[in-house]
Amino acid sequence: MFRQYFKQVIYQLRENPLVSWISIAGTALAIAVVLVLVLVFQINAAGFAPESNRGRFLYVWGTEVAPKNDGPGGRNRGAMSAEVVRECFYPLKTPEAVTAYTRGTLPVSLPGKRLFREYEVRYTDANYWKFFDHRFVEGGPFTEADFQSAIPAVVLSESLARRLFGSERATGREVVLDYVTYTVRGVVRDVPNPMMVSYFDVCIPYSCDKAKLVSNISMGENMVGSLNVLMLARSAADFDAIRAELDERVRRYNATKVDYEVSFPAGALSQLDSAMGSGGFRKVDWRSFMAESGAVFLFLLLVPALNLTGVVQSSVQKRKEEIGVRKAFGATGRNLLTQVLMENLVLTCIGGVIGIGLSILLLMAGKSYLLAGAEYGDIALTFPMLIRPGLFVATLLAVLVLNLLSAGIPAWLTMRQPIVEAIKGGE
Repeated sequence: MFRQYFKQVIYQLRENPLVSWISIAGTALAIAVVLVLVLVFQINAAGFAPESNRGRFLYVWGTEVAPKNDGPGGRNRGAMSAEVVRECFYPLKTPEAVTAYTRGTLPVSLPGKRLFREYEVRYTDANYWKFFDHRFVEGGPFTEADFQSAIPAVVLSESLARRLFGSERATGREVVLDYVTYTVRGVVRDVPNPMMVSYFDVCIPYSCDKAKLVSNISMGENMVGSLNVLMLARSAADFDAIRAELDERVRRYNATKVDYEVSFPAGALSQLDSAMGSGGFRKVDWRSFMAESGAVFLFLLLVPALNLTGVVQSSVQKRKEEIGVRKAFGATGRNLLTQVLMENLVLTCIGGVIGIGLSILLLMAGKSYLLAGAEYGDIALTFPMLIRPGLFVATLLAVLVLNLLSAGIPAWLTMRQPIVEAIKGGE
């Protein structure tokens, strides 16, 4: 039966090439636009190396420091100090691990040789390495002892190590950051995406930078700083328990302060929350996301579907006599409707395959506009980012919806006509 449908599609392509290829092109464009949105969401939400554990991540980005009981004094919104991290986050028992981090840019030089190009620096602690599956090509990470003792140890990306030392081994060598000499502990494979927390050119303990250990401003009783926090849950089922324990730690911490208190307006955000557009001071729930994105998806599918409906209607009109004769010989409306839908589904699938390739090309061309964090540098989109089961599921759903909207309605209206009118072709 499916072989017969395919033969009929080949016949249609030969008989009405313009109409058929307009249908395929419209389908491909509609699916390509939908898949670009799916791919962007997938890149932001799915786990892939070196962030394979994204499904267990909880981020705390936004920190608000305000006077207690609406007392006098200003408010500050930004990041938290090392004291807040130490008192509210490191003691947490429910998460598997907690790490604090921030980013910056610094020129990286060699001893006795001043270089002026700046690189992405990740300031963090020793727990950072428990979150990610970085591949070390040399050496290893700096340790907890390095962090606690503020030993100037550094981990480099593979591309930076090659730029600084060529083909020579980097481990044990020295580099200079902001007039401080650091010893290279290890070298990791490059992380392709600068919007990922695992991305860096240079990674050092934030304890080596005294400015990261104290409040950036005088207000706030040493609560304001430059650090964000990432927590690793043992499973996603622990998220609520982690949030509850964090709330209790924050309450106890604020009780020790006289004039100010710290809070986290958006709370601890999962990777899915982040992908849906949540930020440090605003959490987007699933209902709001679907209300906004669902309308966009529907619009992107409905407009081409309406255009394709006219094309399919024209094709069905030309086959009225054939439909009338088949109904006269006992074919049911259900059988005829199934045939039209299946034939159009083959054409839609051809457009879907083209749409997949077109969506990847569109994403590659517009990645600097479509992906958050692209301002930090060029984004290299890897195969695991682009090709995942979700992509094919989204394609299949888009194809089915587009097929039903564009072919189902005109075909159903035609099948309802009496046999005599169908045979006469509507004359």
